Amino acid sequence: MEKNDRISRRHDFFNRYTSQRALKATSNWKMGDDILILRKNNTFRYYSKVFGLVNSGYYTGSYKSENNVISFKFHKNYKPAFFESDTLLVEQKDGFFILKCKKTNNYLVIN
Repeated sequence: MEKNDRISRRHDFFNRYTSQRALKATSNWKMGDDILILRKNNTFRYYSKVFGLVNSGYYTGSYKSENNVISFKFHKNYKPAFFESDTLLVEQKDGFFILKCKKTNNYLVIN
């Protein structure tokens, strides 16, 4: 795990064990999964798993939800490249609720 991922993970240590999960969304791709977990104390973690085992990217921070838009504030502004606008839109697609980036085709399916 690279240095910025380790710093984010350490920053998120207490939130992982003290706050319940409010929502989980995933995106499956050929080599692994991206997972976003929103917690009831308005914190989140976003991480990738390659081959289901290896963490490859770990991002944390806080979020705010208004109507169908979720806004994110990343710890030390360390974020994935596709989070250009720091917001995700909640939409319905093919009977599933998804979180979608405004400017790209990236999305996560809400479990």
